[in-house]
Amino acid sequence: MRIGLFSDTYAPEINGVVSSILTLQKELEKNGHEVFIITNRKGFLTTQRDGNVLRLPGLELKWLYGYKLSTPYHFSARDEIRKMNLDVIHVHTEFGVGMFARIVAKYLNIPVVSTYHTMYEDYTHYINRFDIEEVDIISKKFVTTFSRMISDNVQGVIAPSEKTKETLLKYGVKTPIYTIPTGLELEKFDPTQLDQERVRKLREELGFGKEDRIIVYIGRIAPEKSIEIPIEGFRYVDDPHTKLMIVGGGPQLEELKQLVQQYGLQQQVYFTGVKPREDVPYYYAMSDAFVSASLSETQGMTFIEALASHLPVFARPDDVLDQLVLEGKSGYFFQTPQEFAMKIQTFLNLSEKERVAIRSQARAMVKPYDGNMFYTKVMSVYYQAIEDFEDSYEVTKIKAAEDTMRIYVINDKEDEPIKITISLDDYFLLKIQKHTLLDRNTVEELRHKEQLLHAYRSCIRKLSVRDYTTKEMRRYLASLHVLKNEEMDQLLHELIHRGYLNDYQYMMSKIEKMHHSYQSKGKIIKALVEKGIPHDDVANALAQFSDEDESVKAMRVAEKLKLSVKDKALSTKRRAIAQKLMGQGFEYRIATHASEEVDLADEDDSAALRKAMEKAKRAHMRKLHGAQLKQKVIQTCIRKGFQSGDVLAMMEEMEWENEEMDQ
Repeated sequence: MRIGLFSDTYAPEINGVVSSILTLQKELEKNGHEVFIITNRKGFLTTQRDGNVLRLPGLELKWLYGYKLSTPYHFSARDEIRKMNLDVIHVHTEFGVGMFARIVAKYLNIPVVSTYHTMYEDYTHYINRFDIEEVDIISKKFVTTFSRMISDNVQGVIAPSEKTKETLLKYGVKTPIYTIPTGLELEKFDPTQLDQERVRKLREELGFGKEDRIIVYIGRIAPEKSIEIPIEGFRYVDDPHTKLMIVGGGPQLEELKQLVQQYGLQQQVYFTGVKPREDVPYYYAMSDAFVSASLSETQGMTFIEALASHLPVFARPDDVLDQLVLEGKSGYFFQTPQEFAMKIQTFLNLSEKERVAIRSQARAMVKPYDGNMFYTKVMSVYYQAIEDFEDSYEVTKIKAAEDTMRIYVINDKEDEPIKITISLDDYFLLKIQKHTLLDRNTVEELRHKEQLLHAYRSCIRKLSVRDYTTKEMRRYLASLHVLKNEEMDQLLHELIHRGYLNDYQYMMSKIEKMHHSYQSKGKIIKALVEKGIPHDDVANALAQFSDEDESVKAMRVAEKLKLSVKDKALSTKRRAIAQKLMGQGFEYRIATHASEEVDLADEDDSAALRKAMEKAKRAHMRKLHGAQLKQKVIQTCIRKGFQSGDVLAMMEEMEWENEEMDQ
């Protein structure tokens, strides 16, 4: 296979991305594949090619640790890459060369795989130089949008760790994501394979004695690495023979040197500056432990290099270290400078046998990062990406439809073209025109987005008929069975943002209507809570109505309830009205007051009792006669709240057809 590795950074530079690329390149070539490196260089004008390495002109950004940024397009380089006849492009950067890679891939119809090496959220301080909160928010939002856009424009994304994959999923990336830890040439860092005389001389050259014990940091000297934490930790290290060695260069180097002077640690903290990559294993080999307080790693290659060098790792807790650092076995975790110093002392106080056990465990932790295993997993992604790309669809027809575009796509596996309605944003983002090729994942994603679009429009149609709460619309969307929870959240957020959904306005409108229809506060609260409005919000909105307002409503309702409590004793009527009021949500105090105040003087108890008895007699006289009928009438009237003495007295006054009932 002919493979193009595109990156803004490459040897002789030293960083985790370069380590990953070099390991992959070596393993690919070892297995018979031809590898081409497309990177950049310092210079404005010409493209340079040295064997299979093509270097594009770029601008060096000294404020960003010498990062070289090239323009997104180079005509002469495009023609060179055409001659390479690549089967797949593997992008290792997002800007500059990375943008160029994506443009060339589209132009030459080559499948693309990308590795997301950098947690850009942790690097926004390079833009936000004055630590302005608004700038920080905007820059992090840009990272989210940009990362999602570039990741959804390839056939597959490689995440070096689960932490990175979870971040990309949080950003909303839809492209298949494969978690593949970056491989390492483990044997290159094995101290037993190194020249021990060279290790000894290196210690002497740096001024370290045999009794000195060295804690090493290797990597970029930059704010996101939090190197100031272990430096401050050495303020609490009492042993003068315990040293901190910082290997590397970067934009924060001079600042940290001044910090060391400020703390008076010149005899304990050493800066070596940038060293050749081939010498790095020797700096690990001359050390007793490794430290890094960085939380910005997608995988942390220096952690893996240190463990491969038999060094225990001191680090702050981070997801990328879950499978690397076991507390007290392959390293130690710390949060503060003081805790770092304490853990260093704990380690150095161990017996030689105990330290050997930790070094052995450290080496064992990196077995999964073997370069050949890394190669095998990456190749499987290449093959999958090529297969997905070969299933690409060709755009055969395009039609404008209201505020969307309708495209027709087909591939060799389809009998008929597939019609897809897409947004204008996607139409222009994908630069769709007739005969454009869209890979299978892109088509599947566009079809799913079409479902989102239909769901959104369906919501608009429902909301144009009557108002709904957010909870009601969520229930409706769930009934469609096409959206995930996060997609429903996104769609509802859009409806709210555009003013189609407004739970507050819905609540206030309903309260107004229900109040004027004399419904109680309790009933209003219950009804709106069932619609998804928070109880406290409804209660606070109802605070504008006084108890006097509630009492007036209760009296109005009680007047209507009079008709439902006929032919009962007066006390029973009032009790029944109170119970009905409470059933409608009025408070006990207000309900009982209204039942006592309502005018029930349209008839006295005597007339009510006579009516009740006549009604009961008519109801039961077909089935009962004589004493049985009389007893049933008495029971019925007593249940209606009439006194038994009054019932019996009224019974004597009434005329009955069958006198034998008195017997």
